Amino acid sequence: MKTLSSLDELHVLKNNSVEYKGSLPEYQQNGSKHKSKQPIKVYKFNQQQNLLYKRALFGLSLYTQEELKIMHWERKRRIKRVSKRAQESINLLKQERVNAICDTIYTQVFPKSKLAKIALSSEKIATDPKFINTLDLKSLGIDKPLIIKRLVTEGILPKNFYELKEAV
Repeated sequence: MKTLSSLDELHVLKNNSVEYKGSLPEYQQNGSKHKSKQPIKVYKFNQQQNLLYKRALFGLSLYTQEELKIMHWERKRRIKRVSKRAQESINLLKQERVNAICDTIYTQVFPKSKLAKIALSSEKIATDPKFINTLDLKSLGIDKPLIIKRLVTEGILPKNFYELKEAV
């Protein structure tokens, strides 16, 4: 918390409210000079595609309590099963990405090491479905189209996902 050194930084308005005249308003309008502005990637999908994608990723948490009360139990069970498969598939995708990153690090840091060559030439490290990878998708360079491609390959999303039209 910043303490004011003098009352010059405060400006009393006619209605007795106080306005700060320091650098904070400029910071709020312009943001930090040190913070890099990364563009936000927006992927254009229609409502039906977004619904299938979000249902696979988030499961029943996508729906309100009222919607869950009137939803058939078989549909709830199917959504849970699809969501679980999607989470397991994404977890394995994250593990594969970590393994690929480690392989590139080994080849760059230890280019002449016999141990690194043996580790890389031997059978690839298998992914473990029981291990939960807690790294976030952004740090691994995994984006929405890559997730969709994986879910389509696994049969979680339909093969014609990109050709789906809006539901009438």
